[in-house]
Amino acid sequence: MGRRSIRYKEDYLYEELQKPKEAAAYLNECLKDEDPAVFLMALRDVIKANGGMTKLAEEIERNREGLYRSFSNNGNPGINTLVDALDVFGLELNIKPIHYKHAG
Repeated sequence: MGRRSIRYKEDYLYEELQKPKEAAAYLNECLKDEDPAVFLMALRDVIKANGGMTKLAEEIERNREGLYRSFSNNGNPGINTLVDALDVFGLELNIKPIHYKHAG
């Protein structure tokens, strides 16, 4: 796969992630992974697609460097930071019950 092909796919991904419906689907899929770093990586993609960390920091009135740390692979963003960031992108957290199969 050539550089041009990779660049085209990145451009397409970032264009799609500017749409809240597509960003939500992408983030939800990444939440299914056992490694929380996968979700944080996906969230960084959404941030990059929508103007980057500097723009997000301005929008939610947070320190840019702190956001980089929070959303790093080893980061742990606080709930307020996560909710505020998602809101900027037209997204929200949604909790739903897990349906377990019962023996029986």
